[in-house]
Amino acid sequence: LIDRFSLTCKSEDDMDELAHIFSYYISAIEVWWNVLLALWTVERNQLSDIITLVAKCSLEIQEKFGIYHTREGQDLQLKIGLSAGRISHVIVGDEQRQYLLVIGRNVDNVQLAQRFAQANEIVLSWNCWKLCEQSMFEVEIMREDEAVKVGDILFVFLFSETLRSALELDPDSALKQTLRKHIMKNLLKKIDEGHPVEYVSEFRTVTMVLVSLEFHRTARMLHLCQLIQEAALYISTVIEKGGGQLSRIFMFEKGCMFLCVFGLPGDKKPDECARALESSFSIFRFCWENLAETKLVSIGITNGPVFCGVVGAVARHEYTVIGPKVSLMARMITAYPGLVSSLSQDRTYLGL
Repeated sequence: LIDRFSLTCKSEDDMDELAHIFSYYISAIEVWWNVLLALWTVERNQLSDIITLVAKCSLEIQEKFGIYHTREGQDLQLKIGLSAGRISHVIVGDEQRQYLLVIGRNVDNVQLAQRFAQANEIVLSWNCWKLCEQSMFEVEIMREDEAVKVGDILFVFLFSETLRSALELDPDSALKQTLRKHIMKNLLKKIDEGHPVEYVSEFRTVTMVLVSLEFHRTARMLHLCQLIQEAALYISTVIEKGGGQLSRIFMFEKGCMFLCVFGLPGDKKPDECARALESSFSIFRFCWENLAETKLVSIGITNGPVFCGVVGAVARHEYTVIGPKVSLMARMITAYPGLVSSLSQDRTYLGL
């Protein structure tokens, strides 16, 4: 969809249309890149009932939005994975910028379940399957001890339809100042200057750096969090010194990824590609030399047009970058593990 719009976008109306598609699709669902993570916080004795509720919610989502047709001829499709159990919330960063991470085995499990799912399917992790009221589900065992696919829920209960209220903050509240630390400074500047949020979306040519750290499985959770904190502080410092920003931190099964962007509004520089390369080699060396328990460091760098803007519902939205060049970095890291790889003018250059 981004590809089609980047070739045909000729006016602000086109950009508004793309932003509307993203926002409508995501806000209607109400929930890293192309993944939405929704959380239900419950007591242990409620887990079975809540799994049924979430599965019912997922079925309704797939019925309404499993295949969403756009006028551009590109379909948006959903794959849903469910897991249940304990997770941990961790905040990393400093007094200027902070990032909320959701980590734990059950976060890994929900990612695994989502990968098993095909378009328009719902898959439960094995732990989720063991915790649910199994007699209520019509399922297909996909892989023993790993995942099951939901066909239907045999009995449907009426759950009260209550929406979580949006948080209303006093302009001078300490909580507002805390939450501001989780917003990119480019967006904060526009908000402080009075720009309407709906007018900050645009196509921009930017340079992106994706840092992937894979840790040894023997690393303890507390030590792992300390490593991510060290990495986040160093990466954000180096990237900002080079004129870019650390945009996101993503957790995955074996480690974490740091998405950095050069060329956002207010940061555009003619030599941003060189700055991105220089920053990447510095980060690569630091991670190998200073982060114990690091099994693999891989960095991908791309440059090109992406959608930069705000997506989501009125009560829950965020500034992000979306496009094929973003996904390409992940494929580069998979194709060239343990290296700094850069793609420019359809050529791939490998570094360290």
